[in-house]
Amino acid sequence: MYKVIKFYFLLIAILLIFNISFSVSQNIITVNYNVPRDYNSFEECGLNDEPVCTSLEDAGNKAILLSKTSNPNNYINIIGDINGSTTTPVTFGNLYNYCGKLYIKSNNSNVNINIDGTSSTQQPFLTIKEADQPNSTYPCSIPRIFQFQYLNFTNWHQTIIDININHETDLNSIDPSKSLTLYFQLVNIFSSSSILKIYPKNLGQVNYNLQAIKVAFISTVGIDIKSSSVLFSPNSTQDYLPPIYISGASVSRILSLSNSTLESTPFIFSDNGGVTSGGASILNNIFNGPFIMAVNGGTLVLPILSFINNSLSTFIHFSNFYDQPLIQTTFSNNIFGTTCYQNCKFMDHQYENSIMVIKDSDFSSLDLLGYSILTQNTINNNLIFVGNSSLNLDNSIIRPSISTSQHLFNSINSSISIINFNLTSNDLPIVGSYSNINLFSSVFSNDVYCGCQGCSFYIQSVLVNPTEYSSQCNF
Repeated sequence: MYKVIKFYFLLIAILLIFNISFSVSQNIITVNYNVPRDYNSFEECGLNDEPVCTSLEDAGNKAILLSKTSNPNNYINIIGDINGSTTTPVTFGNLYNYCGKLYIKSNNSNVNINIDGTSSTQQPFLTIKEADQPNSTYPCSIPRIFQFQYLNFTNWHQTIIDININHETDLNSIDPSKSLTLYFQLVNIFSSSSILKIYPKNLGQVNYNLQAIKVAFISTVGIDIKSSSVLFSPNSTQDYLPPIYISGASVSRILSLSNSTLESTPFIFSDNGGVTSGGASILNNIFNGPFIMAVNGGTLVLPILSFINNSLSTFIHFSNFYDQPLIQTTFSNNIFGTTCYQNCKFMDHQYENSIMVIKDSDFSSLDLLGYSILTQNTINNNLIFVGNSSLNLDNSIIRPSISTSQHLFNSINSSISIINFNLTSNDLPIVGSYSNINLFSSVFSNDVYCGCQGCSFYIQSVLVNPTEYSSQCNF
């Protein structure tokens, strides 16, 4: 608890420093889509003694110019709503050449303005893309920091934020030209699909410094969010883009989510990325795929997450994941048992009918699910699937028996240790094949042995003689 409190004080301090630095010295660029254009080029718009810019792209180009010639701290204030019928593109274009801090917000403090993406079918709201040709873009000697505040995004089915740069691979230091931080603060996202896509140009590196590119959703909520039906994930022509797709980067605080249906993708797909929940609330949603799919390493920390009144099969799907996740989520009134009937995989990762899926991974002593998931929810599928992995499930104390119509563990070619678990409430609490099952300080009956074909069972590290229980099973 002390560490959590310390983290929040540190986050508040960072935000205060960030805001103070803006108040000391900055340019303010104004943009208004509801007035006629009264200038020839972006150099002539935006500042106090100039006409307002009439497009986000002009305002963004003006900010780039000012960051090079005048001041690396700039505001872009948006006056009035941007409706979905505008013929002027609702996009900043590529802001890779912006160096410094850029604050993009409503001109009216404390009042959100609406940015409708209905007409924005070709370009993201904001792109940060490094050019393919060397020396064709402007290298930054200071980090890039973007903050979005008091904005409502509505009907965005093109990506809102699209980042494609060479990621930092040095784990000990960060080149300023590869340092990028984005804050969403007091932002609402309605009826949209692709919120964030981060994909490295230098794909295929073994290690990325996950602190180099970070995104934080602070007091930000998504409502009626969907899987994309028009945009595909990188290197795929079949898998649609999820709302949050990150590779080699971190989301240090996820957004809250409510009244949404994810039919064909996870909500978050992390490929060698970092995901931290912060104080998000996940409420009244339907997930056909996993809530989070974390693959190929990275980090997962869910210390303060409320997961309430959702319908799904899988909470988290791990594959080729070796850092210990921290999961201290509050679960309440969820229904675990949604069955996938078609396209039951994402990016070649096959779904399983389990609340937690662990494949090709290695987790040491860990209480993955917490007690609330076992007592305050409806569980109609398996608890944990373990495939080609090792897992120590340590509950710290023996908890009451678990009621589920399916199985507690499905172990395939794996080694699992079950510590302080009551396994007596299910006829076949453990199913699977060719695994080592270690039972420590657990309550069980002979039914434990009957569902795992070719498995070796150990009680307090002592191998059980199969003849002692095989007659009890109806194979």
